[in-house]
Parts: sequence; C-alpha cells; structure tokens
Amino acid sequence: MTAPAPVPEGDAVPFDGPGWSLVGPGTAPVRTASALEVRAGRGADLFAMPGWYTASGVPALSRTVPGDHTAHVRVSVEGGEFGDAGGIVVHGSGGWFKVCVERTRAGGWAVVTVVSRPGSDEAAGPALAGPRAGLLVTREGARYAVFCREDAAGEWRFVRTFLWPGDAPEVRLGLFAQAPFSEACTARFTGLRCAPAALADRR
Repeated sequence: MTAPAPVPEGDAVPFDGPGWSLVGPGTAPVRTASALEVRAGRGADLFAMPGWYTASGVPALSRTVPGDHTAHVRVSVEGGEFGDAGGIVVHGSGGWFKVCVERTRAGGWAVVTVVSRPGSDEAAGPALAGPRAGLLVTREGARYAVFCREDAAGEWRFVRTFLWPGDAPEVRLGLFAQAPFSEACTARFTGLRCAPAALADRR
C-alpha cells in the first residue's frame, strides 16, 4: 500500500553535523555531510527473546529527535549472509524498534522490522529486488508507522504501524549495521531528512 498523504519533506540532516554520537560496538563510521558508512563486525545484532536468542548491541550513529516527526533515509547494504542488514533504530523510554534492509534465509532481500517492548516482535515486510531501499519512520505521540520504497523517486509503501508504551518527549534515532552470523556487514546511508511533523495518513 502507498501513503495517500504527502510526506513532510523536512530538512536535510548532515551526517557530519553536531548532535551525533556513536553507540554500540565497532569502529567509528566513515562520514561526510552527504554520506555515511557503518560497519558491523561478527555478532553485532539487537534482539530480545530471552531463552531463545538475545543480542544487545549494533554500531549506530545516533541523535536525539524530539516530539512528533518524520524521518527518511536511503540505505544500501553490503552483506552476504542471512541477517546482514542496515537501517534505522529508534530507542525510547518504552523500548526500541528497528527497520532495516536485511538478507533473508533464502538469499534475497526484504524490509524487516523488530519492535521490542521489551521482548522482540519481528516481522518481514516487502521483498526487495536488491540490497537497497528508502526507509521512513513517522511518529505521532505513542503511534509509529514505517514505510519503504525501492525507487528513490517512487511511492512510499506501508510496512507496519504500532503503539509504543509511554509518550517520551524525545527519542534517539540511529543509523546502524548488523552482522549477527557473518564476519562483517557494511551499510551506507544517503539523503537523511527529518521533519517535525507526523505523516498525516499513516495507513
């Protein structure tokens, strides 16, 4: 499905500007104003299902985002094993969620979301033709929605919506890579934009 309402364009956010900090394991990202590269080493992942599989950290370049907002970015992933991925992770008072371009068990690529409150709820979204997509997250109060698009000029497609416990005045938005089962994975980001408004129609 596509978003019937226009996406708030927002301001371009430079990757080398103030307000960013590196969180999680790994080496410092490579960044300029317009491009970011994050590399994850073996075992870097974020998932919480006690008794089955738990992983507590991914390398991410992170910053605070206040109130309602819409943020979108283009990501491409260099990874050859299941679970290799890159995308957006958001931490708040009630937990965290991530949306990413991820290598599937079958060897293809898909948009995958994980919502942790605090246990992880995982869902596979649209299949992708390759390891790249635009990802969008939008917030209105406790409600979030996620969209994606393969073509940089194409329509945004609905992925999922959910409620997050609590109504924190701000959250931390990060751009990350993960390599849960491989030696390494690299995610490259371009075109980050953020607007201080939610998408008007999130379905």
